[in-house]
Amino acid sequence: MTDPLRSYKAAQGPIPPQIKRWHLTGAGFDALHEVTVPLPRHGPDELLVRHDAVGICFSDIKIIAQGPAHPKLYGRDMEMQPVVMGHEVALTVVGVGENLRDMFAVGQRFLVQADIYRHGVCIPYGYVLPGGMAQYGVVTQEALNGDHGCYLLPLADTTGFAEAALVEPWACVVAAYRYPNYRPGPKPGGRLLVVNTRGVETGDWGGVSVRDVAGTDFARLRAEHTGDAGFDDVIVFGTPSPADLGRILTTLGSRGILNLVLDRPLVGPVPVDVGRVHYEQHLFVSATDPARVLDAYQTNTRQDLKPGGAAWLVGAGGPMGQMHLERLAMLDAPPRLVLVTDSHDERLERIQERFEKRLAARGITLVALNRRATDEIAAQGPFDDIISMASSAESITEALPYLSEGGVYNLFAGLAKGTITQLGLGTMLTKNQRMVGTSGSTMDDIRQTLGLVESGRLSTNSSVAAIGGLSAYQDGLLGVKNKRFPGKTVIFPQIEDLPLTSLEELSDRLPNVHARLRDGLFWTREAEEELLREKAPQPPILGEPERGRRVNS
Repeated sequence: MTDPLRSYKAAQGPIPPQIKRWHLTGAGFDALHEVTVPLPRHGPDELLVRHDAVGICFSDIKIIAQGPAHPKLYGRDMEMQPVVMGHEVALTVVGVGENLRDMFAVGQRFLVQADIYRHGVCIPYGYVLPGGMAQYGVVTQEALNGDHGCYLLPLADTTGFAEAALVEPWACVVAAYRYPNYRPGPKPGGRLLVVNTRGVETGDWGGVSVRDVAGTDFARLRAEHTGDAGFDDVIVFGTPSPADLGRILTTLGSRGILNLVLDRPLVGPVPVDVGRVHYEQHLFVSATDPARVLDAYQTNTRQDLKPGGAAWLVGAGGPMGQMHLERLAMLDAPPRLVLVTDSHDERLERIQERFEKRLAARGITLVALNRRATDEIAAQGPFDDIISMASSAESITEALPYLSEGGVYNLFAGLAKGTITQLGLGTMLTKNQRMVGTSGSTMDDIRQTLGLVESGRLSTNSSVAAIGGLSAYQDGLLGVKNKRFPGKTVIFPQIEDLPLTSLEELSDRLPNVHARLRDGLFWTREAEEELLREKAPQPPILGEPERGRRVNS
């Protein structure tokens, strides 16, 4: 008798002429629909793939909330071009275009690096390109031959689908500690704006020069001199008013650096678009001596948590916070103290249950507090690192006063562009503090994280808290939005009739699967294999010859 699991992994069986997938046609949950469509056709330079496991991310909630206004959708007409979400994806090749048969074969398994770039433009899987919330899809040349080569990374035969899908969010955690825009000075060959607010001698920096701040239309300046891409570096000599500095900040481009050469203290809050700090990775540095401008670029360029320091994870009771804790526990030189805050006490209890003893064994003290316990939070500070998983401007202004001199505030959670927050930049710069933001991950981050998983050093499966079939996707999204589960929700698109189910509930619904959890709490490869034996259909093949080699990404 044929083993259904072996058949499934080998992609054997008929492909249905009709498939199910989820379409988002605008903003809001009312615009999300499960539909039945014809099986998509793949061309000679494309792959037909089966989506095996897809993680749900809070970024998916942002897509639903913002619709075509989402910064990665570029004002797309979603009625005409529905978005198929799902960017944390593990898949299997089930059809190979004739021009690709020397490189790919039916049955090969991959994870997707979702941040796909083509001709310098980001066209992510599950945003611009159709994603994993479909039983089958077509992988096009954008993903197979993008700016960084092939965005599919091959999986070892023993790697599970769920643990592979969750490499993508884990890679975002890895990337959060590789701040990409530290550099020793203005970007070579880049776009430079020099603003002289006091008429002081600045030397010859080149670039675009502004002396009349009050009379300058900075939006027009940005458009005329950069094609609205923004400047790579903005050096400001003298201390502008907070309002004028807010206007100057609007000229920064992606990965732009503001270097503020103060001649007197900057007093008062500055309006800062913290959404752009996150998505465009802006950096603010400061000097006081016009002759030592470059020193500001090279000061406090720490790229990870301070060894032996104090770290605060804000809003970290959910899945991403647990990933940051997992990573922290693996560090060769971890902090001595980590504070986790959240607004849900039951989540904090789960954090302590899962991490307290493990961190103590590494010499790390774990403190878990409700965000409303302000006196207790203050008593733990100041903090060398603050990492925010809370996507609100309020959380930033609440936490910043507790950042130590030389500390780093990491905006891990994305806020929408246009989220203006009044920040005390004068205090931050005087104390040599840094605010950094990262979004997504690179191919190197994905490779490193996958290597940790396949070598057994990292268990992405430990993040799984709930599973479901394709029809449970909307319930899964609502569960993420409402913080129903402490960990990740994984959808198995080939399973249609499995409702959203916590791992604890498996004991009643799928007892044989539950019996294969580790300690009755943690997802395992063995649990996934039993799930696929019981619930997955006999999978597909199109008749392509079994030839080709594993892709070397």
